Amino acid sequence: MKEYKKCQSCSMPIKKAEDRGTERNHERSSMYCKHCYQEGEFTQKNISVDEMTEFVKGKCIKMGLPKFLAGMFVRNLNKLERWK
Repeated sequence: MKEYKKCQSCSMPIKKAEDRGTERNHERSSMYCKHCYQEGEFTQKNISVDEMTEFVKGKCIKMGLPKFLAGMFVRNLNKLERWK
């Protein structure tokens, strides 16, 4: 199975195993980060792609990223596997 370098839900870079979410069997997810996916389920199950875009953009801005860069970071969120 392909191991993605960024979360296929929020686009966060996944650099090490500890950044990955977990499956029901406690193995590391190949697709999702620990913030989006735990024990085989999404942490925010009923969120829409538009809501996720605003959520991630807000987190980026809180972390000090300029608004225009935060916007660039999330502009292709809808193309990630979760949202197809």
